[in-house]
Amino acid sequence: MKLATYIKQHNEGKRDFAKSVIRLSENIQYEKSYERVEKYDFNDGYLTYKYFKIIRKPILNKPIDYIAVRVRSLKEVYAKYAYTLHLSKLNNYDINDYENMRVVETIHSELNAIGKAYDVYEFDKVTIDIFPRHSEILEECLKVVHSVLPAIKAERKRLFEQANNAITRVLNDILPKVDLTKSEREIVKYIDTALAKRIQRELNRENGTRKFNRNGKSYYVPVDALKMKPKQFIPPKVLKIDFLNLNQHQRKFAKKLLELVQQEFDKGESDNFIFDEDGNIIGIKKRYFANQMGIKESNFKNSLARIQVKYQDYKD
Repeated sequence: MKLATYIKQHNEGKRDFAKSVIRLSENIQYEKSYERVEKYDFNDGYLTYKYFKIIRKPILNKPIDYIAVRVRSLKEVYAKYAYTLHLSKLNNYDINDYENMRVVETIHSELNAIGKAYDVYEFDKVTIDIFPRHSEILEECLKVVHSVLPAIKAERKRLFEQANNAITRVLNDILPKVDLTKSEREIVKYIDTALAKRIQRELNRENGTRKFNRNGKSYYVPVDALKMKPKQFIPPKVLKIDFLNLNQHQRKFAKKLLELVQQEFDKGESDNFIFDEDGNIIGIKKRYFANQMGIKESNFKNSLARIQVKYQDYKD
């Protein structure tokens, strides 16, 4: 069946496109292999760390499979929290210091050596007897991973269910907007792009949290923990803006920005603020406020940075 026909039938209530894509995403088959990644000391050039990154190549047959792969990818990224939550403890488990590799990476390395590849959630299929030879270290690594695998899989299932709900809402909203006269390639691209743009907001709505990425670290903050009370937020302090030593152009920029930020805060809208893990506002979404001021994002960032440097010079 052509993709356009499938979507048309969904819009007419004759099929459930979202349900079908989600089901397909759960059954996508991948060819899996490993890629060796090496990290070197910047100063002396010596190899300091190595690991094996799993490479997945999906097996695709129909246009709808490409959408299913996008859905699966979004779900996997969201469910990665299941691994970091439980595997972070294993990363500190010092049983393989000699090889300078973490527990899970040790297993991936040994699997690569015998030409097999498994994702972490599939490690229940990895038993010691599939290895022609093995060390006590590998046996210990498998033991500790298997001990937390049930918790990982349970958390992964819960997160997948949340992601499925969010993805369903996005698909049901965008499918009536698809131009069915376009080619199947164009239709797939439109749906993939719309999913990528809108899924995070829907996931936040689904789990009642906001996700932030700061300094290479990802964390979630419950929406009800976001501190949006007036006395808990002072725009000039958070944005590191004062008017000492600013030229006329900078003063105009700073005044306008502070007004817009305060207006956004007063509306109770948290989407365009950045919060720390305790729910305190520590920044703003620069792209949003650049658009509000009618300024290119790059120019906005440069202007704000120059103003903030003067603030820090003054404080220091």
